[in-house]
Amino acid sequence: MEAGFDLFPVLRRIPGARRDGTYWTYPTESAAALRIALKGELVISERAQHLFNIYPVPRSQPERHKAQEPGAAVIAPRIPAFQLPEAIHTPLWKHQIAAYQYAMSLIAKGGGCLLAMDMGTGKTLVGIVLIAGTKAMMILIVCPLRVVPVWAKQLEEHWPDLKVIAQLDDKAGTIPERTDRAREGMTLAKATSRPFIAIINYDAIFQPAFAQFAASHRWDLVIADESHKLKAPGGKASLLLKRLRAMAWMRLLLSGTPMPHSPLDIYAQFRFLDPRIFGTSFALFRQHYAEMGGYHDHQVVRWKNMDEFTRKIDAVTFRVSKDVLDLPPEIFIYLECDLSPQAQQVYDDMQRLMIAEIQAEFQAETITAANPLVKLLRLQQITGGSVKTDEHRYQRVDDSKERLLEDTLEDLAADEPVVVFCRFHSDLDVVAAVAARLERPYRELSGRRDELKAWQSGDGTILGVQISAGGVGVDLTRAHYDISYSLSFSLGEYDQSRARTHRPPQKESVRHIHLVVRGSVDVKIIRALKKRAEVIESILGELTGRVEAA
Repeated sequence: MEAGFDLFPVLRRIPGARRDGTYWTYPTESAAALRIALKGELVISERAQHLFNIYPVPRSQPERHKAQEPGAAVIAPRIPAFQLPEAIHTPLWKHQIAAYQYAMSLIAKGGGCLLAMDMGTGKTLVGIVLIAGTKAMMILIVCPLRVVPVWAKQLEEHWPDLKVIAQLDDKAGTIPERTDRAREGMTLAKATSRPFIAIINYDAIFQPAFAQFAASHRWDLVIADESHKLKAPGGKASLLLKRLRAMAWMRLLLSGTPMPHSPLDIYAQFRFLDPRIFGTSFALFRQHYAEMGGYHDHQVVRWKNMDEFTRKIDAVTFRVSKDVLDLPPEIFIYLECDLSPQAQQVYDDMQRLMIAEIQAEFQAETITAANPLVKLLRLQQITGGSVKTDEHRYQRVDDSKERLLEDTLEDLAADEPVVVFCRFHSDLDVVAAVAARLERPYRELSGRRDELKAWQSGDGTILGVQISAGGVGVDLTRAHYDISYSLSFSLGEYDQSRARTHRPPQKESVRHIHLVVRGSVDVKIIRALKKRAEVIESILGELTGRVEAA
């Protein structure tokens, strides 16, 4: 907008005027006065005419959502009629074009949208096209740490003319250093009239230095990638995104699993997207959609008002499943073994003690969510062959599953790439030992080692992956086989891990092999995952007899 400084006094005279960088904002009641005052005085060049317009901030929700919040009249970008941006030369799949058109119809008006696109369907590219299509100039992308370089790489690949990208992962230094880098990038972008894109991870965004920086600027577009990471209403990242909503003209959620555990996961995400949808009180939200019971009324007994819940989500959500990709089929294989008599005795003793402790905690009403989780983890560690001692060291008590893993790998060609998912470092140590005995090069992706790129490039055949490190933003399609040595209790993490091998550019059927100790917690975990149920609650129900086993 080429208006010049002579227009500033006019803008300043409008009641309620507030200037923030390149934006002037006003209360809704001042919109008429703004139009009258600017009539004939605002000069827009032909070059900029298609970019800017003056209009009231539109509501991002359908009319049936009657709860309103203070509006504003804003001098803001006018969005083209959903044309694909010329800056992006990468051909899009049909479902990506449909997702782009849908999202533009909502966020281009200053609203929010959830793209619930399964892993591998190309949601990151859709996000990039939306950045270009909305002509946003100030963009903040929040994502898991491992996904930060993925965004930077794809931006460079699909939008080569883009110049100012602040990749703010741990390689960029401390949080204050990352903040300084973001500030310098923003200054450069404004000086050169280019878009500025800051990409930072969830664990860093709420740190004081960056949080203050982020909350002190207005953003044209804020993208929360893998937005299920915001599912905890009291989480620090979730609370900061709640604050940033007021500073964000457009908001976009991206997630293949927006509800990894239950419908309650959606509240905090939509609190950022548009608080008018589900309100601003998690307690009221939960009361309206869930009947609580169990541990101090912390367990959902049944769901209610789900038709209304679905309608509200559908109003701002575009869904894409992996079915659109025409991927080769997934094959699920379950291989079983038995613990040795000695290990079985250890397991049985531990299980009896665990059940007794949980029953006592129920009676004393002192049980917390963490108590049964710790006990279940101990049982799961035994099925992998290890016990954690009082000195916090792992002691091997059984090699049944280890031998089953070795037999399974021996049945595959020596040069066959295989991914082995594990929950514990002790299990990864077992995988490394088996690979060494078979003389197969071993690489690892975990909280202690990151050798993913080496394995992807062909250096090594066996890749041990810690589930918590290998779920999001990781491409494991080099392998056509993945083996679950131990499983997570999270349905979302289980889905994420499987989708790392079964996604484009996978050309062959993927075989998901599960190693299971008969009659153990392994069986109960798999049963709960198949039912798409809450794993911990389902297992505890079986063990304590409080819920009838399926």
